[in-house]
Amino acid sequence: MSIILDEGHNLPVFSKVCFYCKNWDRNNHDVPGTCKAFKKGIPEPIWTGEHDHTEPYEGDNGIQFEAITE
Repeated sequence: MSIILDEGHNLPVFSKVCFYCKNWDRNNHDVPGTCKAFKKGIPEPIWTGEHDHTEPYEGDNGIQFEAITE
């Protein structure tokens, strides 16, 4: 017998992609995982790096990944 805790909640809390994007909203503590492109939440394929967001993604309002340069 096996028990699955928190099924469906297996997304990493840290995004290896979004963390380095200047559009990621680091100050939105009410809704973590938001940015200028996705104000209601970054889609899983972008958050996990499955989709290269230097290319358009449906619903991104024309805003893609931009590396932090500072």
